[in-house]
Amino acid sequence: MSKNTFELPKFGYKARFNTVARQADGSVWFQQGGTVIVATATSAPTRDFPGFFPLSVDYREPFAAAGKIPGGFFKREGKSTDKEVLTSRVIDRALRPLFPKDYFDQVQVCVTLCSVDKENSPHTLAVLAASLALVTSKIPLLEPVGVAEIARFEGKWVANPNHEQSFESDVKILVVGTKEGICMVEGSTNEISEAEFLDALFLGHETIKEQVAWQETIVKEIGIPKVLPALPLDWDAWEKKCSDLLTDDLLLPIFKTRTKQERNQVMDVIKKAFEEKYGKAIEEQGEPRSIIDYIFDTQLKERITAVICEQGKRVDGRSYEDVRDISIEVGLLPFTHGSSLFTRGSTQSLGTLTLGSGQDEQKIEDIMGGEVDGSFMLHYNFPPFSVGEVKPLRPPSRREVGHGHLAGSAFKYVLPSKESFPYTIRIVSDILESDGSSSMATVCSATMAFLDGGVPIKDMVGGVAMGLLKSEKSDFTVLTDISGFEDAFGLMDFKVAGTENGITAIQMDIKYKGGLPRQVFEKALAQAKVGRIHILAEMKKVMSKPKAELSALVPQVESFKIKSDKIGAVIGTGGKVIKEIIEKTGTSIDIEGDGIVRIFGQPGPDMQKAVRWVKTLAGQIEAGTIFDGVVKRVAEFGLFVELVPGKEGLLHVSAIPREKQRTMSQDYPIDSALKVQVVEYDAELDRVRLKIV
Repeated sequence: MSKNTFELPKFGYKARFNTVARQADGSVWFQQGGTVIVATATSAPTRDFPGFFPLSVDYREPFAAAGKIPGGFFKREGKSTDKEVLTSRVIDRALRPLFPKDYFDQVQVCVTLCSVDKENSPHTLAVLAASLALVTSKIPLLEPVGVAEIARFEGKWVANPNHEQSFESDVKILVVGTKEGICMVEGSTNEISEAEFLDALFLGHETIKEQVAWQETIVKEIGIPKVLPALPLDWDAWEKKCSDLLTDDLLLPIFKTRTKQERNQVMDVIKKAFEEKYGKAIEEQGEPRSIIDYIFDTQLKERITAVICEQGKRVDGRSYEDVRDISIEVGLLPFTHGSSLFTRGSTQSLGTLTLGSGQDEQKIEDIMGGEVDGSFMLHYNFPPFSVGEVKPLRPPSRREVGHGHLAGSAFKYVLPSKESFPYTIRIVSDILESDGSSSMATVCSATMAFLDGGVPIKDMVGGVAMGLLKSEKSDFTVLTDISGFEDAFGLMDFKVAGTENGITAIQMDIKYKGGLPRQVFEKALAQAKVGRIHILAEMKKVMSKPKAELSALVPQVESFKIKSDKIGAVIGTGGKVIKEIIEKTGTSIDIEGDGIVRIFGQPGPDMQKAVRWVKTLAGQIEAGTIFDGVVKRVAEFGLFVELVPGKEGLLHVSAIPREKQRTMSQDYPIDSALKVQVVEYDAELDRVRLKIV
């Protein structure tokens, strides 16, 4: 093994450095089995400080890694898929808090999947590869991170399962952490308890500590010194100036506000006081205003945190455990399949339900192979007016994709099975107003839209966002239902969705750079459960079970089974037959490989015509059935009558009135209508004998 190659045999990891992408500040060729990832980390000076740490993370999964060519017209990868976006967000959320508070260089982390086997999932390896690229570079990441996916396979917890075990599991929790503690959690579960979740969390941390120790060994061996660029100002001096200005007298008016608008007005007063005292000096001395504003904002958050912890109340007057006022309406949109408006404080989500056929399913091409269920979609929209801003409307951002995924994952195990409810389901959450925790408001509005639309979900799901504060003089303080203002300066953003029985989805980002003890998580989860139960109780006051019937606007569905060897007859060459059925009846038809047929359409004669058409082509023909047939051929021994396009029966000459037997071609011309009844159907020979009605 060369000095640039390091292995961790327990996990099958192999990392090679300084062999690829050598012009990046840090790079690694990272391999587990047949899965290979190249991760790079590159930095550049920041010209105009944007007011936040300019870190960007891009994870890509080219189909060449699995020996595939992309589907569609353009045979190359385009914009990032949702999976790529979600993995990029996981890496970003895990790493962002671990840079020095006064480091503002641009940092770009690129993670590319180069080869993938069918056993080692790349999304966890991508996090580890990004950490390796950073810790072996000059970029000052404070410490390495490890990652573990926790699954429940055959009733047992498994850390970093193979692809098959992960696919079969009803619990998938991704945990990222340092050697001291956990810094990011995301997952969906089948109503597990808070105690079970904690067990899974800290099982994952045991794996993480081994990965971190391995990375520390690599760092000692490679030994690249970190570079922290000189700042264009005296950071400590400006911190003290900001802290001295932020007296209790200046801050206390914030604690008398009750709305986001009132709070913004008080914040403007505080910023004006800062401007009056230091604005002229900043301009005259040519100090970097954007960085000073950042320092001021950071100090303001720390001072407000200290006041909250010392006074025992929040800026809007609530106790630590209080949930903001909730109001709910359902059925507001008359021409949708289901709708709800969920308002909690100044956060408001409009949920809209649409039910479609199998043709409406989202087609997902996964690099790992296998079927990806696209029969349920939840799309989250965050327009600028929801926070009183003026911005151009653009395609969904990474944040919108991430919030939609989180809310959607909360319903994975409560939706009805496809066999019992064969509709494609789409929920759209439009955030009309936002003051924190819009993703959890989306969970609540989606639940109410399901109930309003008559979707037989197994249980109601609610969600709540938790926060964590700590000052120099206080212990950790957990906040229930954090506002956007509190989210900005909290040490943890902890979103928990679930039923009364347990957790169904969870996402946690921790900004605290030290490790959090188990009792903090226990307290946060217990408090979250109380908040979730309260929210569900408010939802149940409006509606507690699905409507008995679907909306009249929802397509009716007829399901039945045909023999597999008859599927070809129904579809026809190049789909010609099934396309004709759909076009002439205005229905939508799904046929599965096992012969299950689902026909979607509005109740009425066209729907029944489509059902009969498919059944007839499939040989489900019963004696006594009457058809409005069409004469297609005349032979010496009788007439061939088309029962439905693609299927004919024989009207034998003996079944034709005697006086017309010699003049059949004149009395029954080609393409003339003829009402007939099935006398007998020979399934073996696929022959139908008819008589005139």
